[in-house]
This record gives sequence, structure tokens and C-alpha cells, in this order.
Amino acid sequence: MDVDADSTGRPEAPADELGDEQLSLVLAGLPDAVVGAARDERIVFANDLAGELFGYPPAELLGRPIQALWPARLRERYTENMRLYFATEHPLRFTDTAYGLRSDGSEFVGEMSWGIVESGIGPVLFAIGRDVSAQRRRARQSVALAALSERALAGAELRELAEQAVDAMRDTLHVEHAEIRRLAPPEVLASWGSPAGAALSVTIRAGREAFGTIELAPAPDDVDDTFVRATANVLGLAAGRLRDEAQMRHRALHDPLTGVANRTLLSDRIAHALARVERGGTAAVLFVDLDAFKRVNDLHGHHAGDGVLAALAARLASAVRPADTVARVGGDEFVVLCEDLDERSARALGERLEAAVRAPVVVEGVEHALTASVGVALAADATVTPAQLLAEADAVAYRAKAAGGARVAVSPRR
Repeated sequence: MDVDADSTGRPEAPADELGDEQLSLVLAGLPDAVVGAARDERIVFANDLAGELFGYPPAELLGRPIQALWPARLRERYTENMRLYFATEHPLRFTDTAYGLRSDGSEFVGEMSWGIVESGIGPVLFAIGRDVSAQRRRARQSVALAALSERALAGAELRELAEQAVDAMRDTLHVEHAEIRRLAPPEVLASWGSPAGAALSVTIRAGREAFGTIELAPAPDDVDDTFVRATANVLGLAAGRLRDEAQMRHRALHDPLTGVANRTLLSDRIAHALARVERGGTAAVLFVDLDAFKRVNDLHGHHAGDGVLAALAARLASAVRPADTVARVGGDEFVVLCEDLDERSARALGERLEAAVRAPVVVEGVEHALTASVGVALAADATVTPAQLLAEADAVAYRAKAAGGARVAVSPRR
């Protein structure tokens, strides 16, 4: 910081009671805050940077007890140390970390050099230093960001990452409220403090899509804003990775044309259903084989056939309970898995599925009329395997088709 000069070209002396103009001018020109206290523990010198650091005009610091610049919890210890410095015949000069108290009551961490200097009024204890709170805060933020990134790479769930991020912002930012929200579906993943309206809202992006927001109040300064945006980037990368993994799992277990379950997922769910049968439940597999579907492809092309299959898959899904499974296991073959159905209810469901297929399907302006042969196989114990139960339903559907199609056939309970 430049020091003002008078008409003689000499630096203008700061506020002081040192009785040593040359010493005052030297101290005023230092690039750090300087505060001096006499043996009676009163402040006798303060340069402009000290005024900025502690939040006072330098002249207002003169005559104050030096303890006014220290947090109350540390005053006794700092006062004892100061008295020891004055009592030492050859006082040491050293650098240490100290806490300061601003005029607004806020604390800061200072890196200070201490020493006794003889002046026109006798020995004066000088503290020369700077506020390193921001540096330490940035260091803590870097550590927090590295830990969050490590958890994200390890595959932690988004809610866990959000809670960790909010904890880091609570510990390293001067904010009263921090919140991380998901946009769709709307959900608060983590929150701290009392909501008072977001002074800063940072978008979390997963690729090009807006995943959520980080909301803070009050708004942090520019340095902290960088940390917040870096946190949003980590959360966005994690959200994108988890989304991609979910999409991969979905593709691995679902039919790409119709979106219903594929044979792999169906087999797994039949196995779980049979495990529950062993504990007293029931399970039914309904094999839905479209009649004469090849004619759609031959007359209208495979593109039209794909449209019909997709429309029928949606109809079948809407005809069953939410907990039931609809799967596509072949070109024109669907399977429905239901639990806790007796033979009468299973037959009624088969008829409902056949009726859903029978209703005309319009694809690209062309109406298609189809029927289905439905085979029902029921399991009342777990002696049957998933493959056996599925094969039995397939065989029953084949018999229904051989009998003319457009009908439901039920296999005796196993």
C-alpha cells in the first residue's frame, strides 16, 4: 500500500505516540499491518493497513487497550505473553499464528511477527502481519473438494455427496444457509441452516442437462464462489455418471423396442416370485403369442411392425397391476408375471390381455387388427424352476394357437 507524502516528499506519519518520527515513517511504509503497544498495554502506533485489518480508523486505535484487538477467549493468554516479552532482558523476535478481533466482532487468523523495539517513549511491542484466514479457508476448501471428488469417483450416492458438500460449505463459507436441490423430480437432497431466500443459486449440470442447484444465503465472495462452482461441477459429474449407469442397467434388462422387461429381467423376477411361493404365495406366468403377426411385417414392412409391437406392449402394461411384470421374450411374444392370483383370476387376466390385443391398433394411419393366444401356467410350490414355468406357459399358448388362436388356455396348477 502506498504511503501519502507531504509537500517535502516525505511519507506522511501514521497515527502514533512513539515520539520517533523516523521509526514511524519506516513502519508506515511496511506492506503489512503494524500495531504497537507500550508497556502499559495501550496501543501507541497503528498504520493504515492495521486500521483496514481491524476495521478502525488508525487514529481511533490509539490509546485503546491492546486487548481490544484480541478475541475474549484468548485475552488472558495473550496478555500474559505480552508481559513476559516486556520482562525479558533480550526479547526474542519471532513469527507465529494469532487470532484477531475486528471492530464488527468477527475473528480472523493472522500470521504475525512479534518483537520489542526501543522508541522515543521506551520499549514498544510491535506486531507485524496479515490476515491469512482466506488462505486457510481456501486450503480447507481444497481438501473438502478433493474428498468430495474421491467419494464421487468411488460411486457414492447423490444424497451422500450432497450432504458432504453442504457440510463443507457450512465449515468453509460465511453463510447462514446452504441447500442442494434436485430439479426433477423436485427434491431437497441436503440442507443446513434456516432458509431465507437464496442470495446465490448455482446450477448443477449433468452434461448439458440441468440436474439441480446449490442455493446459499448470503452470497459468498468471489473466492468462495469459485469453490461453490467447483462443488457444483463435482456433483454434476457424479449425477451424470449415475444417470449413465442407470441407463446402462436399464438397457441391459429391458427390450430396446418396447421398453418392457427382457428375458433376463423376467427370469430373475420369476425366481423371486417362486421364492415367495415357497413361503405360501402363488405365481402365474401368462404367455401372450400374437396370432399371424408376420402378416403385418409382410404387408406393411418391419417399421410398421415395430410400431404395432410397441403399442401392444404399452397396452399390456396398462392392463396389469403396477407390481406385475410385462416382458418381451421373442419377436411377437410377450410374457406377463403376476403373483397372488388363483386360477380363476389368472384366467380373467388372460382374457383381459387377449382383449387388449384384439382392439385395433393404428400405426401411421393404418389400422391393424390382431388377436393373441394366451397360455397360463400357475405355481403353488417352489419345485418348478423359472425356465420350467415359462416353458409350460409357452406350451399352453401353443396349444391355444393350434386350437384356432384368439383364446386363453390354462395349465393345471403345479
